[in-house]
Amino acid sequence: MSESTSNLGVCFFADRLFYALNDPQNSKHLFRIGSFDFNFDVNRAITTRNEEYFPILQTTFERIFKENSIQSVRALTHPGEECWTALPKVVYDNADEREDHLSILMKGIDRGDVEPTWHSLSKSSFKFLCLRRRAVMQGFNDLTEKIAVTDFASDFEIAKKWSSFQKPGGSFMMIGCHKNVLTMTSFMLGKFRAATYFQFDQISDTPYHWLQQATNSSWMNGLHENIFLFGHHTHETEQTLQSFWDPSSEITHLNSLESIGVEAEEETYGFDLAAGFPAILLSLDF
Repeated sequence: MSESTSNLGVCFFADRLFYALNDPQNSKHLFRIGSFDFNFDVNRAITTRNEEYFPILQTTFERIFKENSIQSVRALTHPGEECWTALPKVVYDNADEREDHLSILMKGIDRGDVEPTWHSLSKSSFKFLCLRRRAVMQGFNDLTEKIAVTDFASDFEIAKKWSSFQKPGGSFMMIGCHKNVLTMTSFMLGKFRAATYFQFDQISDTPYHWLQQATNSSWMNGLHENIFLFGHHTHETEQTLQSFWDPSSEITHLNSLESIGVEAEEETYGFDLAAGFPAILLSLDF
């Protein structure tokens, strides 16, 4: 058991659950970084509360809680279960306008099931909106109900946390690589500029989707001093899409303690740390 009460960071990629426990006495040190393998899609089991698989995940979380003193849980949500968009700030400022846009974006879904969160952008005349369904999020709530403090973060919020943690400055793009979803988040001079994602069937399809998405999101083809990749099969993503990125960009796979900028009890791992990166970042206090 950890000697001190820790934050638990959690993320899910395909059939694996990754977790990290921070050291409250050292802001860049972790007590533990670990993973669990399953024979099912973890995110789908959570969002559907699958009768066969969800109890297995509950048992896993109970084991983590039993073996460690946890004060809070922070988990990465799946972009495929969310809606992201940027809207003029005048929409945000007017309650009626806000509700009208929500009803259009979430047509056919009861307003009580819609959970909107608004975020500031580098262009103050716009706001970034993330929409989730409460019914979909209920599985996450059920897994963490024994912990008083819980928080859920989207991929673009991981980029925001990274900006605060490492302060890379200049411009950077962070790419989250999920099994069938890629997310792109852009920062300019330390400020959140834009984010989007697209879904795909095969990694070989991503160049087509990139070109299509970049038609309406020109910042994807803009200049980025750094490109950071995390998640599932980051090397395959780079190989497939590198020709679309600024050739002067420095590409970093966040797959080592050194590249992330943390220390941990173990120095080597039997899994790709790029997939555990969100859990690591979410566990830290800074």
